[in-house]
Amino acid sequence: MQYLIVGQHPPDLCPSANEKIRALASEGGKEMTALAEKLGVKILATYVPMTNHMVVAAVEADDADKVREFAFQGRLSQWNTVEIYQTSTLEEALTRVQEMPMIY
Repeated sequence: MQYLIVGQHPPDLCPSANEKIRALASEGGKEMTALAEKLGVKILATYVPMTNHMVVAAVEADDADKVREFAFQGRLSQWNTVEIYQTSTLEEALTRVQEMPMIY
């Protein structure tokens, strides 16, 4: 299954402004690949929009517990509010909606 991990932080906890968070984020970034491998999470992509205090990771895992543990052990929740979304590709979603009865 595919998931999006979305972290959002206030400006005072931004790695661009906060020395402690910069060190924490840098350390976490270096350890992210090994942690993902240890937990059975495959990192597909990571994104930082740069102007809205967010960090996003697209990952694959067998279940949401692995993804939650990845975000927790990666310490994202220490400086972000983290939301995890199970996702589908656009192709998968379009196939699924064809199975649903129309309401309008």
